Amino acid sequence: MTKKDQSKIVWQEAKRMVNKSPILKKRIRTLVGEIDSDFNDGVFKALASDADSLDGLNIHVVIMDEWHQWKNGRALYDIMADGITAREQPLIIMTSTAGTIREDIFDEIYEEAEIQFNNMKLGNEVDDRTLFFIYELDKKAEWWDANNWIKANPGLGTIKKLRALQDKAKRVASNLRLEKNFVCKEFNIRETSSESWLTFDQLNNTDTFNIEKLKPRYCVAGIDLGATTDLTCATIIFRVPDDPILYVKQMYWLPGDLLEKRIKEDKIPYDIWLDRGLLRISEGNKVNYKDVTKWLLEVQNEIDIFIYKIGYDNWSSTYLVDELKQNFGKTVPEPVIQGAKTFSSPMKRFESDLEAKKINYGNNPILKWNLSNAAIKTDSNDNIALVKTSNPRRRIDGVASLLDAYIVYENNYDDYLNMI
Repeated sequence: MTKKDQSKIVWQEAKRMVNKSPILKKRIRTLVGEIDSDFNDGVFKALASDADSLDGLNIHVVIMDEWHQWKNGRALYDIMADGITAREQPLIIMTSTAGTIREDIFDEIYEEAEIQFNNMKLGNEVDDRTLFFIYELDKKAEWWDANNWIKANPGLGTIKKLRALQDKAKRVASNLRLEKNFVCKEFNIRETSSESWLTFDQLNNTDTFNIEKLKPRYCVAGIDLGATTDLTCATIIFRVPDDPILYVKQMYWLPGDLLEKRIKEDKIPYDIWLDRGLLRISEGNKVNYKDVTKWLLEVQNEIDIFIYKIGYDNWSSTYLVDELKQNFGKTVPEPVIQGAKTFSSPMKRFESDLEAKKINYGNNPILKWNLSNAAIKTDSNDNIALVKTSNPRRRIDGVASLLDAYIVYENNYDDYLNMI
């Protein structure tokens, strides 16, 4: 809690439980500021985040409530977490609604939960000592349909009165200035500028393909170097005659000097992906763009797929662009301007094709992970754009690379189909 009076709300409930239970009253004393038990020297007391110092605590169980209100909350959380290290089987319980304070401990823990959920779905390693429960609407607009309310309110109709929520919803519907606070407090929609782009059902496709059997003749490529000190991706997409499916093949790179660090700190199975040939190592502490060019040349010369166009981020290095022109032709590289104006319509069509399972990415686990990490911003005209992140555990480089290819593919759609 932020104030001690607030933190005593939970404590007062515990005190009432003790006072109403003859069995508990025999073993536990309720005092002015704490609850004591002589048989195990236990103490249950309320603390507040504005206390002068909380260092040196020796805690067995800590309950952190309404931590969406915490500012500079990482330091307080670390003090509480450090206070349980001397105990066997300690327990941290954290409960909160959504809030309006961004880029603090609430967002950090929420992101940990998202990563945990995604890893469970993808079959990656998970932290089995942490259990998350998140009750929220999937999209802000869902509150207009009362059938969705149960998603964010599992106790609706019992501990939470349906009639009271219906009355609030009516007031908000007639005064949308109340909407932001309403969806935050009642449906746990965080007040952020971005939201998840795809559900797992939308992005998941277990179909695979054999590129040697398909024998594609022409493809469109996409490159997103991003921060060359981290994950980098190149993509080719292609069609074959009399087949509506768009096929996707990718290669990823990671700096060799960072491989072990990324596996250990991020708990992402880069080593497994490396063994499967889905990922390559670039020597040193950053990805060399020449490794990307080398792979594209392998696609053209060894797999025998002619690269018709290469979409690239218009902020890409001039050295990369010059190398692409030198190896593939001056008209092959095509810049893709980043932003909602360029990305919105293609992203919506891509989403539709992905959901309809018209995009076969070979069940690539790295791309699936990237797709599950993707978030979007929506402007006042309902245009969407991909939100890039520097968090190594939320990489979307594969999505950005794929969209660069997809946009160039759409821009040259008729010419490409005439070629295949």
